[in-house]
Parts: sequence; structure tokens; C-alpha cells
Amino acid sequence: MGSPTGITVPGPAGNLDGVLTRAARDTGRAAVLCHPHPQFGGSMHDAVLDAVERVLLAEGVHCVRFDFRGVGNSAGRFDGGHGETDDALAVLAWLRDPLPDATETWLAGYSFGAHVAWRAAQSDERVTRVLLVAPPFGRMDFAAARPGLPVHVIGGDADTFIDWAALGQWCEGRGTAPPVARLPGVDHFFRTGGAGLAAAVRA
Repeated sequence: MGSPTGITVPGPAGNLDGVLTRAARDTGRAAVLCHPHPQFGGSMHDAVLDAVERVLLAEGVHCVRFDFRGVGNSAGRFDGGHGETDDALAVLAWLRDPLPDATETWLAGYSFGAHVAWRAAQSDERVTRVLLVAPPFGRMDFAAARPGLPVHVIGGDADTFIDWAALGQWCEGRGTAPPVARLPGVDHFFRTGGAGLAAAVRA
């Protein structure tokens, strides 16, 4: 794994603070990781994102983590997911400068970050894959859908932030059901499901 490099991305509400970590081997893939809810302590320095990033880097996927507006050293104020979606789009656009040879661009998000990643993926057709970790179905909007966009869902069956019935309806509504990894006994924070999370991301 390469050394993390601090980055500054010009965002729509001011500069966004982040970290770019290059994988030891280049497979032509890069991922932008979106963190959980800023109003509940969420930031790019998150243990679940740590676990996701470790697997992606080991699989040859370069990773960028960043703080949404108003978090850490990022400028701006919380905007309920709307401005944060614009932040993610700004990072996606920036990413193509340091990694011009990346042929696949992924979005991954945890909790609130999954909501933002899904919204951003609808607006940027260069996103080729989306990974939703503990997505709060039933609490946040996941309505839009780009036809044919590969999406993977990982969550725990003890996660009270996921309405599994709503997730099932969403899968049916997409026509082609996305792969869903439902980890037994795991809650929203993956306190007992680290190994299962890593295995699901690797798969």
C-alpha cells in the first residue's frame, strides 16, 4: 500500500480536505469514499471506511477519502446531503487529474455517505460501480437509478438504520437485483462484523 497523501480539492462551498492513497499495484481503478453523517461525528477518519479502504487498496483500487463541507478542515456548512453530493462530484472531477489512466471510477459510502454516493452516481456517468455500506433505506432517499449501473449493498441484519423491507422493494424496482450481503448479527457500526465486512467488500 502506498503512503497517504494529503490533498485539497476545490469544492463548491470552498476547499475540501482529503487524502489520496495509491494502491501498490495499478489495476486502472479508483474509488472515492464517502463518510457517515457529519452531525453525528462522521468524518473521513472512520473505522468502517478504514476497513473498506484496506480491502480496496489490497485489490489494486486507488482510494480517496475526504471530509464533507463543514467537517474538519473542509470549508462550508452542513447541507442535508444536497451540498455534500456536490462535494462528492467535485472530488470525482478532481480525481481524474492525479489518476488520468484510471479506466474505472467507483463510489463507496457508509451510512449517510452511502446516500450521498448514490445521489452523486446518478449525476456522473463516469462512475462505473457503487458500493453501499449500511445504507439507511427507509430513512434517506435512494430513489433515482441509472440503468445498468452496478451496485453492491452490504449491511447487518441487526442494523436498525436499515429498513430491509424497503431495501427489498428497492431491489425489485431496479429490475435486476443488486448483490446484497446481509451479515448475521451485525449492527450499523460493524462492532462485531469487521471480518464479514472485509470479506463482503473483497467479494
